[in-house]
Amino acid sequence: MTRYILTLILFSFIQITNSNAAVTVFGDTDATTCYNHAKQGYSSRSSINICLSSLSEKPSVEAHVYATRVNLGIIYNNGRKPNLALEQFDIAIKYESIKAETLLNQGNSLYLLKDFTGALSKYDEAIENNIRDISSVYFNKGLVFEKMGNTQDAIVFYKKAVSINPDLMIRFDERIRLDKS
Repeated sequence: MTRYILTLILFSFIQITNSNAAVTVFGDTDATTCYNHAKQGYSSRSSINICLSSLSEKPSVEAHVYATRVNLGIIYNNGRKPNLALEQFDIAIKYESIKAETLLNQGNSLYLLKDFTGALSKYDEAIENNIRDISSVYFNKGLVFEKMGNTQDAIVFYKKAVSINPDLMIRFDERIRLDKS
C-alpha cells in the first residue's frame, strides 16, 4: 500500500503533457521536426515556428497537415497554451485516422483548463475510437481523478496504465531516485 501511495504522489509531480500522442510524420521536413519537438515535450517559440512553417508550405500529403496540427497543439499544451492547442485539435479532428490521438490531446487541453469533466469525456471518446496507446488514456484519467480528489479511482486507472505499460514504473523509480538526491 505504501508503494501505491508513493506512486500516487509521484504521479502528481508528472505533467499531463508527458502522456500525449504525437502523430508521426515521416521524411526530412519541418513537419517531421515538429513531430520530434512535440514528442520530446518542447514548447519554445522556435518549435511553434517550425510547425507553422510546415503548415504554410502546404505539404502534398493531407495526413501530414493534420498530423502537424496535432503536434503543434501538443507543443502549445507543453507551453501551457491550451486554448491555442484546442484550435489546432479542432481542425485535426476531421482526419479520421488520427481522431483518437486528437481526442486524447483535446482531453489534455481541457485538463490544463481545469475542465476535468470535459477531459474525462474526451479520454473516453479516445478509447471508443481505438487509441493505440490506451495506457496514456488511463494514466491521464488517473490524473484527472486525483485532481478531483477521487484517490480510489485515480489508483485504479494508474494501475491499469502500469499493467499495460510497465515502463511507467521505470519512470517512477527514476523519479524516486532524483527526489532522494
